[in-house]
Amino acid sequence: MKPIEWKEEYNVDISFVDEHHMKFLEILNELGTITDNNCNEKIAKIFYSLIHYAENYLIREEMYFQEYPNLSHHKEAHNRFIDQISKLQDDYKEGKKEICEEMYAYLHNWFKNHILKYDKEAVNYLKNKGIQ
Repeated sequence: MKPIEWKEEYNVDISFVDEHHMKFLEILNELGTITDNNCNEKIAKIFYSLIHYAENYLIREEMYFQEYPNLSHHKEAHNRFIDQISKLQDDYKEGKKEICEEMYAYLHNWFKNHILKYDKEAVNYLKNKGIQ
């Protein structure tokens, strides 16, 4: 897969949010370099990185979004993300083929629809309310 380059338009100008979104993009791009031949060798690192992302960033983001009126919906999306990563990990342990491709598709969708859309909407709402 061709790597996705970070663009200035992706920034929300909240440093910890932008840093974690960039880190997520790094994980996605690393996953995009995995082939059927080396999926088993590299997938553990991807799972580790995603778990770290979920444990550290998603919780911090939810704390920052406390004043966001759609916080409960946002938290539900985060919970579905965690559940999906767990499911993918279980599928991998059970020997499911094409797990790297399936995970890439899921994470790419998360990047486009959650990070670039919902997170940006939430940050813009908070900034408009004067919350930095």
